[in-house]
Amino acid sequence: MLLMSSLAFMSCGSDDETEKEENYSALYGRWALLGYVSNGNFVSNKYSGSYLSLQENGIFNGEFCNEFSGKYSFSRDGEFHILDCFSTQVMSTDADIMFMEEQLINLRSFEIEGNILRLYYSPNDYLKFSR
Repeated sequence: MLLMSSLAFMSCGSDDETEKEENYSALYGRWALLGYVSNGNFVSNKYSGSYLSLQENGIFNGEFCNEFSGKYSFSRDGEFHILDCFSTQVMSTDADIMFMEEQLINLRSFEIEGNILRLYYSPNDYLKFSR
């Protein structure tokens, strides 16, 4: 009986690992910027074509108002950090798009749910992307 309980427990653990592995590989690719959530309020991105592309080798690039690129790291536990970021210096009169660009260096975790990527810059506030 003890052996069957142990096997059942190990089986559940492998399902969790499979789910984490799927999230791990789902991070890579091109993500369209939808906007951001701050204090529970969603603010929509007004610039079509804004994106973030994450490569398997830890390199990212994208464009919100400015073009940017650099290095990132993440863990299977959901941590996410921009290590280096270089960008053009085009100024925008849109405070929301500038705010979203500024949050790139503050990113600390990620969450993927279906085709939605949330990159958190605080415990409850995040940049929202879709495939």
